[in-house]
Amino acid sequence: MSTYDTFINKDFEELKEDELIEGVIRELTPGKKKYKSMYARFKVSKEPDKYPNRLFIRLGRGQLVQKPCSMEILEFINPFPEGV
Repeated sequence: MSTYDTFINKDFEELKEDELIEGVIRELTPGKKKYKSMYARFKVSKEPDKYPNRLFIRLGRGQLVQKPCSMEILEFINPFPEGV
């Protein structure tokens, strides 16, 4: 199980579960790649054991939501067009 965090610009209660989200996730798993940021498409569940990865949510100003979520990464995306 890998651990990530992400920022959302709404209240935690408004976060829709099992809906496709496109955004930046940051790896928190200890090791050389800790804090590596990636742009990805993923699904989130407020149930901590539904998906294989752990996800911590941070609100707009960086406040950490204490309840961990779970996340399934569907694909990593290159946010820059080819040739840039």
